[in-house]
Parts: sequence; C-alpha cells; structure tokens
Amino acid sequence: MAIMNLPLPSAGPDALLAALHGADWPAFTPAHDLPPLRAALAELERTHGITEAHRFATERLKDAGAVLRHPDGHPAEINGFALSPCGRYLAIGSWCGDDYERGGALQVWELASARCVNVLDGIEGGVGWPGYVRTIQWSADGQRIALAFNTNGVGLWDPFGEETEPIGEAYVTDGSSRPPRFAFAPDGTRAYIGVWTPHDVRGCVAPLTEGSVYGDDDVGFLPEALPTEVKARLEDDGLFFSRAFWSKDGTRLHGYGDDWASAIDMASGQVAWFADAETRENVPAWSQDERYVARHLRGQLVFADAMTGRTVATAQGHPGATEMSWGSRGMVGRLAVVVPGGGRARPRVAVYDDGWHRYDVDVALMENDRNDVDGTVWAWSPDGLHAAALTATGRIEVWHLGDGPVWLRSFAAPEEAFGVAWGADGVLVSVSATALRFVRAATGETTGDFTFMQAPPDPRPLELDGDDIGMDLRGKEEARVDPTFALDDDTWAVAFESGLVIAPPDRRGALDSLLAWTFDGRFGWPTRWGALDVVPDATTAAERADESLAERLAGFRDRAEAPSGPVAWPPPNTATVEDLFQLAITSVAPLYEGWDHHVSQNLRHAARLRARRGEPAGAASLLQAIPTAAERVRGQADVALILAAAGRRDEARAFLAPAEAGVEAVLDEYNVAFVASSMAGAYAALGDVRAEAWFGRARAAIEPETNPGEHRLAVAWALIECGRVEEARALWREGDTPSTFYSVPLLAYLVLTGRDDLARELLTFRDGAEPWQAQGWFDGWEAPELFASLGRPDLVRDWAAVHGDGYAWEELLTRAEADVRPGPRPTQADLAALAEAHTTLMKTPRTQREHPTEQLIVQAATCGHLGAVVNLLAGLSAGDFNGRAGHAFRALWITALGADVEPW
Repeated sequence: MAIMNLPLPSAGPDALLAALHGADWPAFTPAHDLPPLRAALAELERTHGITEAHRFATERLKDAGAVLRHPDGHPAEINGFALSPCGRYLAIGSWCGDDYERGGALQVWELASARCVNVLDGIEGGVGWPGYVRTIQWSADGQRIALAFNTNGVGLWDPFGEETEPIGEAYVTDGSSRPPRFAFAPDGTRAYIGVWTPHDVRGCVAPLTEGSVYGDDDVGFLPEALPTEVKARLEDDGLFFSRAFWSKDGTRLHGYGDDWASAIDMASGQVAWFADAETRENVPAWSQDERYVARHLRGQLVFADAMTGRTVATAQGHPGATEMSWGSRGMVGRLAVVVPGGGRARPRVAVYDDGWHRYDVDVALMENDRNDVDGTVWAWSPDGLHAAALTATGRIEVWHLGDGPVWLRSFAAPEEAFGVAWGADGVLVSVSATALRFVRAATGETTGDFTFMQAPPDPRPLELDGDDIGMDLRGKEEARVDPTFALDDDTWAVAFESGLVIAPPDRRGALDSLLAWTFDGRFGWPTRWGALDVVPDATTAAERADESLAERLAGFRDRAEAPSGPVAWPPPNTATVEDLFQLAITSVAPLYEGWDHHVSQNLRHAARLRARRGEPAGAASLLQAIPTAAERVRGQADVALILAAAGRRDEARAFLAPAEAGVEAVLDEYNVAFVASSMAGAYAALGDVRAEAWFGRARAAIEPETNPGEHRLAVAWALIECGRVEEARALWREGDTPSTFYSVPLLAYLVLTGRDDLARELLTFRDGAEPWQAQGWFDGWEAPELFASLGRPDLVRDWAAVHGDGYAWEELLTRAEADVRPGPRPTQADLAALAEAHTTLMKTPRTQREHPTEQLIVQAATCGHLGAVVNLLAGLSAGDFNGRAGHAFRALWITALGADVEPW
C-alpha cells in the first residue's frame, strides 16, 4: 500500500500530509500499516505538535471503522490476567459481581498504545472466579483465548472479535461449583480439563470448536494405566494435576499435584516421568524453552530434564520460597527464586543460569500466594538481561542482570498490585484488583494509568426515569458495551463508539488519557490526534447523535437536566408497616416456580404475624397469595389457631373451614407433622375433640428420616399456642438438640409472647446423657444476639451465667441495655448514621452494591426508618427471592418484632 511510503518525520508535516492524501486507503491493512503510521505521527508530534496530518489520518481511520473505546466497565475486581505469547496484548478478566446474569468482562489491552482495544462484555457467569488462577489462557499463535467461565465451564473466544458467546464450550466437571483446572492446547482448538474419571489420569481432552460439550460427550480420555510404582505412590487416588501446562509442541502435558510433579505423553497417554516434589509452598516451574523443570525436594533445589525427569543439577534449597520464575538469555535458561527471608536470612532473589547459582539480588519482594492470584512479582525481560521486581514496598524496580546485578530505576506500582509483566518493546504492566499501569522500562515513563470500579456519587448521565439507557445499549449496534465510564471518583462521562462524548466542558483534557480510537480490536489510536464531539449532557447528545443512536436517546430531548450532586438521603419517613406487608406481597409476584417454597413459607409467616396483630383481613390476603396448596392450608390453620387462642373464635372458624376442606388432599409423606400439628392446635384452641386425633397424626410423623428436629418444634409450637405447655416441654426433651435455624424462632416466640420461663428453660436445658455430652440448645451466639436485639439485658445475663465462659458477651449486654432506652426512633443519631452509610453505598460500584444495600436495609429497619427501607428495596433484584422479596420480609420481621427472625 502507498501509505507505507512515508517520508521521514524530519521532512515535516506538509510532506507527511501529502503522502497521506496520496495513500491507497481502501487497501489499508491494519496489522501491516497502522503501527508504522502511528509511530511516524508520534515522532511528528514530538517535533511539531499535533498537525493536520494527525487529524487527516484519524478521520481516515474512523471512515475505515475505528470506534471509540473507554477503559471502564468491569462489574467486579480483576481476578485474572494473561500476557499474549507475542507480548503485545494483555487480557484481563472480571467476575460477575452481585448480578450473575449480567456476566463478566474480558478486556484486551495493547501494550504499545497502553489502551483497551477490545471488550467482550456480558460473558455468562463471569470470567474465572475470585481466588482461582490461570482462568485466562492464550493459544500459541495469540489468535484465540480460552476462559474458565460460567462457574464450571471452559470456553473459546476470539479475543479481538465482537462475539461474547463462546465459539465452543465444555462442561465436563459434573456440576462443580468452582472453575475447573485446565490447560489450553497450543493449537487453540481443545483443552485438557481436570475431572475425576475412572481412568488413572484424572482428566479429559475436550474440543472447544464444536459447539457445546457436556459430560463425557465427545471428549478424549488418557486410558493408559499408571505404572505400578506411581499408582502405589498415589495410593490408588489417580493422577490429578493441581496445575497442568501443555507443552508448546503439543506432545506433552506437564504439571504437578499435592507433592509430586509429572509429565504425560499425549500421544500414548503414558507417564513420561513422575517425581516427588514439595509443591505446597514451592511450586515447580518449567523453563520457557521447556528444557528444565525446577522443584524443591528435601532441602534441595533440583533441576531436572523436562523431557525425562532426570536430575541434571542440584543446589541448596530455599525453604519458603514464594516464587520461581524462568527467563532465557539466548540458550541459557535463567531461574529467579524469590526468597522472602525470615529469622537471620535476608530477603533476596537467587539467580541461576542452567542450574548454576550466579548471584543473589538483594531486594525484598511482595509475597503473593501463587495459588490465589495470577502474575508474578519477578518478570524477566524477553532478552533475559533485565528484570522487573515488584517490591514489598509497592514499587517496581528495574535491574540489569549481566555479570552482576545492577539497579537501574524504580517507580510506583498501583496500590495493592499483585503482579508485574514484561511485554514487548520494553513495556511493563503492573496489575491490581482495581488498577492497571503501563510503564516504559527504559525510562520509567507512565504511558497508561487506569483505575476500575470507581463510583461517582452523582447520577449517571444516561439515567432516565429510573433506568440507565447506557446499560440498555449493551450488545446493540450503537454500543457493544455500556458507554458510561468514570473519569475519576467524582465524575461520570459517556463515550459512544461514534466519537460522541458526554463530559464536563472543563474535563476535555482528561479524555485522552483514558479513551482511544480502536481499530480491528487490536490497535489503539490517540484521541488527541482527532476531534471528539464533546457535549455537556444527554439532552445535547440526543440532538447531536446520528440517526440510530438518536432514536435510543430520544427520551432525553426537551428534558430538563436533573440537578447534579447527590440526592438528599434518607427520604421522608412516611412509609408504614402496612406498606411493608403490601410490598412483601407484590415482591413475590414476579418470582418463578423455583422459589415457591420460599415464597409460600414467608407469606405464611407474614400471615401469622398479621393474625397475632389482630388483623385477620390482612392475614387473608397474604394466605391467598401463597402458591403451594399445602403451605396455604397450614397457614390457614396457623391463623385459626392464633385467633382462637386470642379469643376470636368466629374469625378463627372462618379460616379453619377452608383448611378442613383441603387438608387431606395436601398431605404427603414429608409434611404431615407440619400440617397436622397446625390443624390439631386450631381444633384444641376451639375446644374441638378432633384435636387429639390430629395431634396423634402429627406425633406419629416425627421420623428420623424426615427432619425430626424441625417436625418436633412445629408440634411443640402448636401445643404451646393452644395452652398445652407441659406436653410441649416433654416433646422437645425427647429428641436431640435441634438446629438453631429452627429453634431460634421458637426462642423468639417464647420471649415475644411473654413466656420467659420457657425461654429460660431452653437456655439451661441440657439434653446430653453424660456431663461431657451436655452442650445445651443455645451455647453459641444465636440466643444472646436475639436478646440484644429485643432489648433484654436480663436474658443476656441469664445466658451468660450458663454459657458465657470464653465469650466476650459484655458487648451484647451493652447493646441490649442501649436498646431499651426511651424515646421514638429514628433519632438524629440514627439519621446521621443512615446518611453516612448511604454515602458509602453510593461510592460502591453498582455491581457490588447488593450486599451493602441489604445491610443498610437491616440498619434502616432496626431504627424504624421505613421510608429508607422502601427506597432501598427498589434497588435489589426483583427476579431472585434472596433480593427484593427476601429483604422485604426480613425488614418486616425486624420492624414488627424487633428481631431479625421469622415470626412464630
């Protein structure tokens, strides 16, 4: 192409501009033409500033398909990264955050431009898993990438493409709840995946280019039996690699287990060699040319031939070494052993050339657990003559390692960085969970500095009527990723792929350090070399946008801009307990059938609560919403029992009548004790002789096979509620200690209904036959936590008298005493605490707000601010019972009972 006939930069901007005008742009080939063009323009900028040649070239690239890319958008912290074999690209991946269905993100960064050049957003279930390593692996040619994703799958992607669905995927671990250990084949078509199989080698080879593979379908096993001595050494457990690595030529699989290292010949399936190794602290390491493997064994550092496993050299070992990292200087394999020091030993890095100890580098490096995070704290340069070291002080030091170690320079790494990589052209990359930094090793110049997971407190620019249009654009032609990004901790911005940008007018200068024009998903281009269309708000953007995007932004036209700055919080406290009851009903409406058990149980508990509050009409509406017939019948009988015990017999009979009509049809082998005890209690409270028969059926259904502890407590509750306390006391003495999950609600019921004597009996009652067996029902934190919530310091003291030895229970006593102070709530102190917690919440990334939002709902309910509760519930997931629905009920229990426990 003519564009390659570029004049030297010294010829000046006019000569370069003329060459660009005469270039054959339709024949432009990115891989061949863009890097030299970019380099020429960079040199021209250094001598002449930004010229018309820069602007002309930028417009031609935009015409050819360049898109604007921002570096933000990870829903969770970085939990995996991998440098491409050529050293020019870095892939970083994030999990899914609080929303599993949203998926995670894989970003590809070009080291030469220090910019994000491609994003695959919405990868199902997220990339990898926190605390798991090697979940991102490149093919040998750097054209494909394999990911552990969607909890237990392994999939194949084009890292430079647009498709977020995998080319192929394999699920072979029989539903494991964590990512599989896998090794991506160098040909980029298959992966070895560790899985328990009936074969001696525990794993299979799964294709990744043939759609979806499940279980044993279309996978290959290594069927050859292990040698007798190896099988005996493994105690017939089989050979399961903790970490596996495919050799570059595709002929071998090597790796290590708990206390061994090994290599498998992939053609024959036979063990090439097997050797003992100390792997728990000192992970074995294979050299880059795969000639050597280094491992620790019985106080020695052993260098072995990686093909045969035979020892070629030994040296004094380094107990506690945190890392072994191989480099290569010509034909010489260079090993760095990171020694943290301790006692009289000094921290250092021991350097070996082909097994011969050359010298030590006196530097204390950061200690990382190589089983938890990707990356190394020591990175060799490609020529093996230099290295970058991530130090214990959080700096990166560059060393020359010729005849002796020579310190060259140092610069700061991102806070809490856990890895450093030396890429092509002398670019260093340091990575932390929330940051990425690019530095030129030769000069220390920072070429890119990025922070993820920032959450400015102001509303996002594309929020409209409670929805974020930016999130709706994900996967659309207008924006394959959410175009909203954080300029910093305080400022949101938007970068559409067309070049339209929403940002404060005074922040235009900051955009170039974050944004880039990207071409072919591989190359970055500075935004300062061409004009960006920067507007101050979404309304202006809607007026400027091209046709397709303008349609998406139409709602912003003629709309008054929302005031900037955080909204005052908490909102007015105008919500009531009735609002919570209604919200509990509406929150379960969108839930699918898989949640029926949770929905039915909680609606029944809420109906009990309304009955105890003397609100039968409210109880009826809750019972009507119960989706399962058995729980509805049980709930009708529960409400009848509570109303009859309170003397409201006519209302009780009205609830019992439909239960009588439907009870026999809903009984099964698992629910008789529950349903029959509620029916029996209702009859007994009404003075009906049928109570005895139903209590008999309930007692007979308390069987060991079907959760006897839960059954026994259900029958005991019915007996207590209808006044037959002695029978209940005898019943709970018959069985083993029940789970606190079921017994704490009983304890709360006893306290809240004024039966302190029975509550105290449960605190002191021991069901062990011998003193050493006498553990009691409530020897853990559950009981005093409950008493503190209810403001009962007397019961905290009673518990402590029996179980308090070894517990710091005084803090709970203080809390219990504070909770009985007079005066309405929320107090001014409560409001201030809510506001402070909400400010912190707003600074938390949206994808990680679920748990802190739940905690703030509990805080608001505890102090009686129901307006805040209702406001916060709207931010939780509506499609998962554990989200909005579950916390609506939880807030209701806290508000109505004073304790975070279901009502009995």
